[in-house]
Amino acid sequence: MTRQRALSVSSEASLDSKIEVTTYKEKHAFADPGNHSRDHFKRRMSPVRFAMRDWLLQFTKHQSEGLYKLQCKFRCPALDKYFAYTSLMGSHMFYVIMVPMPRWLGFSVMCRDLVYILGYSIYLSGFLKDYWCLPRPKSPPLTRVALSPYTTKEYGAPSSHTANATGVTLLLLWYVYRLENASISWKLAAIAGALFYYFTLTLGRIYCGMHGLLDIVSGALIGALCFFVRWAAVTYTHIDTANIQEWGWWFPVASVSLGLVLLFNHAKPVDHCPCFEDSVAFVGVISGLESSDWLLWHVGRSADLHIPYSWSEFGVLLTLRRIAVGVLMVLIWKSVVGKTLIYKLLNLVWEDDRGRYKLEHIDNPSEEVPLFTGRSRTELLGRFLIYAGVAGTVALASPPLFRLLGV
Repeated sequence: MTRQRALSVSSEASLDSKIEVTTYKEKHAFADPGNHSRDHFKRRMSPVRFAMRDWLLQFTKHQSEGLYKLQCKFRCPALDKYFAYTSLMGSHMFYVIMVPMPRWLGFSVMCRDLVYILGYSIYLSGFLKDYWCLPRPKSPPLTRVALSPYTTKEYGAPSSHTANATGVTLLLLWYVYRLENASISWKLAAIAGALFYYFTLTLGRIYCGMHGLLDIVSGALIGALCFFVRWAAVTYTHIDTANIQEWGWWFPVASVSLGLVLLFNHAKPVDHCPCFEDSVAFVGVISGLESSDWLLWHVGRSADLHIPYSWSEFGVLLTLRRIAVGVLMVLIWKSVVGKTLIYKLLNLVWEDDRGRYKLEHIDNPSEEVPLFTGRSRTELLGRFLIYAGVAGTVALASPPLFRLLGV
């Protein structure tokens, strides 16, 4: 592909000034992780890990040209905007805002299902991304349609968007199947909506030049696995109907310990990859939710495990007020109180080591992606505790505040 052609693709790709289209020229071939030579990875991987990566590379070597042809055939300003913005449904902040809503609206069990499925989907997909170190489809020839260049700085397979979409869609279909009083037409509409959401997210990753077929398939398998494990746990062990009040102090200790063991034993990538941050956040939420629900039983607030809600009583305005209050609480904790408090406490225990691993040029596509140099202990524990606090805000603080404000 000539430089003139690459520049032509770049100019044609700028179809909407509000959407940041990331296109790398040939001299930036190593700006994305996973694109270095075989020897680059062989020298830094165990023999088994390198052999697995080498075998999987056959599914990614020739994907870019075929995906480029599809992109040329279907790209237009409307679809650029549609898939760029709908990709936010798989973003970190979207889940922070949306996942608590079922609990606030009387569907606590669904909220727990979502937390487990999304949390372990993110962890497994992030672990395998860092373990395999496989590249995304190359740009050029593809054009990256993205709202931020940050999203291009991860490895390719598995696709975390696809893993999440698969798990959530299967969960929604399961809930629709279990509905007894709903009409056939309502069920069909719900199924159609779930499938529309699923194909929007998965096909959008291909349209936007972010993922290839291996990424999508492996992500779908992870999402399906996480759903079926959760389904089996609920169906055959009745874990959500167990008397959590009979579980002793060991339960929150075990939950937090398991979360930290998973994080400190996460795969270490060869080139820097930011996907680990999402794994820390979701594992923190899982531990925070389990510990918060355990605490509700042991302080005599078991009624708050299921926040009362009725659409006929609340209506649109009161429902929106409750959601607004809940979201505001979460954002205040996450962005203001928690971030300040947690890091101040951690810095009393040991020296802040976040600056040691700070990479100033990671968002500059003109730079070669840096090698992975390690992870900050302060950042890991701080982020884990902040997001455990997000779950605590939803489970422990929301119910009394809703009662106080009459929402």
